[in-house]
Amino acid sequence: MYANRMAYIVFFQGKKVVEKLKTLPVDIAYVSEKSSYAIVYGDKDIEQNLKKQLKEVKGFKQISQSNMYDENLNF
Repeated sequence: MYANRMAYIVFFQGKKVVEKLKTLPVDIAYVSEKSSYAIVYGDKDIEQNLKKQLKEVKGFKQISQSNMYDENLNF
């Protein structure tokens, strides 16, 4: 079964957003404390729910889809 996954970049300020990401149904690939961003992978259908939950967290700036992610690649 093939899952519809997407890579997201989450920009933040502070550590509360990273703690919240650990409780959400996403896989955290990388967290940069110095540049204040995290790369996470999650299903496409939870994108709106993810945005809604992160907007409530203090220090959250924005979430965007990764430009490096290509849907046409299939390994």
